[in-house]
Amino acid sequence: MKFKWQILICGIFIVAGFGLSLYAVKDIFYNLAWAFTGFLFAINPVYPQTMGWLDAGRAKRGIQAAGVILIFIGITNGFGV
Repeated sequence: MKFKWQILICGIFIVAGFGLSLYAVKDIFYNLAWAFTGFLFAINPVYPQTMGWLDAGRAKRGIQAAGVILIFIGITNGFGV
């Protein structure tokens, strides 16, 4: 999957999670949407083509680390406070 598509899918999930959280008055949906976003970037670390000058291995490890951090924050109720 390319970066643009992954960002689009993640954006849709985050907006849907936010809307569902507002509708259901439960923060868990917004947090799960962020955890899903982190999961996508942890298993599929992509970056834009314009960042082609980056070292691919280091960039992918950094993106995976950021994905794991998003999962942790989403699960521990860090966004919908």
